[in-house]
Amino acid sequence: MSIRDTVWIIGIILALGVTWGMTSQRISAMEKDVDRLEEALILFTKMESRIAVIEAEVKNINKKLDNM
Repeated sequence: MSIRDTVWIIGIILALGVTWGMTSQRISAMEKDVDRLEEALILFTKMESRIAVIEAEVKNINKKLDNM
């Protein structure tokens, strides 16, 4: 094996290492985004249930006012 071949092999190994590192960073960033999205969906679900409770209470109040 010549020095040229060795340089090429080292270059390929370095490129694979850099690619692996970049992929790992992207996966970590995507996991953070998914966690934030999950938190937002949970918050939205809580808000939606609260709105449903308020809507039911408003309907009950309207029924009571209609009976007066």
